[in-house]
Amino acid sequence: MAIPPKAHDRYRDPKTHQITPALYRVRQPFFWRNVIGLFVVGSIPLGAYWYTFYKMTEDDFGDIPIPPISDEDLQKLQKEYNEKK
Repeated sequence: MAIPPKAHDRYRDPKTHQITPALYRVRQPFFWRNVIGLFVVGSIPLGAYWYTFYKMTEDDFGDIPIPPISDEDLQKLQKEYNEKK
């Protein structure tokens, strides 16, 4: 169900639907507060991603021993891998 358009909107031009100077004046006092809010709210996920990436790249798995594999098991795994290709 479509909502019919308003008869008059003082913040939009009725023909082109572009923003009027009145809307610019109404939004002007909030511009810098919104920009600061954008940076504050946007820095939270970016900080989490940066911290996660930093912690993941500094991790070294050199102290974990790799279990030995027999030649027979290696041949079997290579065969299964080549069959999947």
